[in-house]
Amino acid sequence: MQPLTALLLDTALTALWPLIGKAGLAHYSGCLFAAAGLLIGLAVMSPWMLQEGRWRLVISREVAPTLFAMGLFSGVATVIYISAMAYTTPANGSIMAQIEVLYSAGLCAYFLGEALSLQQSLASLLVVAGTGLIMFHDLSSPRWKGDLMILATPWMYQASHIFSKRLPKGIDPITVSGGRVFYGIIALTPFCLWDLAHGARWSWSAPALAILLAQGVGMSSINFILWYKAILRMDLAKATAIILAYPALTVLFSWALGQETIQPVQLLGLVVTLSGALWMSKLVLAAQKKAHGEAPVLPGETAAEI
Repeated sequence: MQPLTALLLDTALTALWPLIGKAGLAHYSGCLFAAAGLLIGLAVMSPWMLQEGRWRLVISREVAPTLFAMGLFSGVATVIYISAMAYTTPANGSIMAQIEVLYSAGLCAYFLGEALSLQQSLASLLVVAGTGLIMFHDLSSPRWKGDLMILATPWMYQASHIFSKRLPKGIDPITVSGGRVFYGIIALTPFCLWDLAHGARWSWSAPALAILLAQGVGMSSINFILWYKAILRMDLAKATAIILAYPALTVLFSWALGQETIQPVQLLGLVVTLSGALWMSKLVLAAQKKAHGEAPVLPGETAAEI
């Protein structure tokens, strides 16, 4: 599968994640839902993890610390993100998460030693304006709590993605996905034990298990494999720019499934935030290419040429 194909499929799948998270909270606490989803994801990938020495690589001294960092950052971020759905809506969640592009730009600037340009600053203002518009609108409702929780998570996902770029060349997406899930389970275990000791929610009903299965199979296995098929062979900024389109799909799915009535302020926030995020990603990608001495992508070049 080509990296771009994997990324486009992952974009559509990611758009469903806030909806699945929202549905899961009706039956489970956020921590248990995330951790159980990881367990199911690992079970799905187990037949492939047992092949080609993948487990030996996952627990090797050279790779294990990086995979653990990935599992820790992404696992904690997932718990916070899913838990935030108790206060806000899937549409809000997907739009607020676009703040990740600012974290990406900041980390890129740090590692490349570059200050934000005027254009990057203006793009940042658009992202902040879009998310701020929704936050201001939600101050009079409980949604602001969830919105704020989501704003605190993207830097952790971005840190996880950056760690993935430090893995040895040639490592395959299944090994990376399985390793991230395995160490994510380990990292979340203390939080789950605390959760269980404080009245965590769990359900064995058929609807609850169906949602949990969707989380495990869709989000904690297929989603990861598709993502790493893309970013291990693409620039991270480029992949981030493409997957930024998923909030529009989340808004559409949320409305079509009757999960919420989309408000004009959400649509406006989506347009403003997405405009700034796409602009910022384009600028970050250009900065990366310049730092590596690569020629910028010219208009009209196809994805296969990039």
